[in-house]
Amino acid sequence: MNFDSINKTDPSRSRAIGVGQALIAYLFWGFGTGLYFKLLDHVNALELLAWRVLAGLPVMLILVALPPGYGRIRDAFRGRGAFLLLSTSTILITINWFTFIFAVVSGRLVEASLGYYINPLVSVLLGRLFLGERLTPMQKKAIALAGIGVIVFIWSTLSNLEGKGVGIGGSLVDLPWIAITLPISFGLYGLCRKKMRADAVSGLTIEMLMLLPFMLALEFFLAQRGETSLLKIDLKTDLLLFVGGCVTVLPLVAFAAAARRLRLATIGLLQYIAPTCQFFLAIAFFGEDITPSKAAAFVLIWLAVGIYCFDVWQVTRQSEVKTS
Repeated sequence: MNFDSINKTDPSRSRAIGVGQALIAYLFWGFGTGLYFKLLDHVNALELLAWRVLAGLPVMLILVALPPGYGRIRDAFRGRGAFLLLSTSTILITINWFTFIFAVVSGRLVEASLGYYINPLVSVLLGRLFLGERLTPMQKKAIALAGIGVIVFIWSTLSNLEGKGVGIGGSLVDLPWIAITLPISFGLYGLCRKKMRADAVSGLTIEMLMLLPFMLALEFFLAQRGETSLLKIDLKTDLLLFVGGCVTVLPLVAFAAAARRLRLATIGLLQYIAPTCQFFLAIAFFGEDITPSKAAAFVLIWLAVGIYCFDVWQVTRQSEVKTS
């Protein structure tokens, strides 16, 4: 399956394909991934991270064998800085994977949802800083408002910890690091994908190959400590761990392909689909609580989203009028 085989002389068709691929990725991340890891919340989060690679790599090796074949892995390393870029993207996606898994299995999907609401605005900033994509005055206001929302969320979390007598230094794991780590790691990952030579399939295959020895060592370490779940709980758990390959690969390949076709600003706009689905899951199905101050933080983020979306719509409409 070659997600990058498109007619490059037809920009509108390329954008349409990119939007479709992005929708596949974000809807899957919004509903499918959250439900999947919730079903496995009895499994060690580190083992879930390991199985994302151990079960995902065989799927990727099958995909990369399809035309144009394994030669594209070699091609991905051509050019100055290619290895460093691929290594960086591997580290970033590993951080992102573990953070999201931890958020789901520890009952903090609301915080993960907030992180992914912030993520598009991080992408816009990265596009401005590293790719020269211009920001309109409205987009700057949206980013500033989102920043205020993040500050409110952090303040709410710290106040809640103090109310419980935990204290800032007492339990670092309870601090709102998830809402900060997710958007920064994934925003930088999207930037790496935008700049690298590797296509969607070969890039993810290389990332998993780089991670393979570390994930094997991690699984062995957990087994030595008696903390693995494979073949120890039930058949359902074993099957779900193996299915993790497809759960990992499908949305990431779709996202990586979309990132190569769309502007970071467009990707940022579509990214709001996933956190909306996650927020709905957390409140309606997983029973997570949300305090009034955290709700206020979400309102600020949603306002920022609304301002940003309205501005993108206006810019797109003006562009269409000029070209008609």
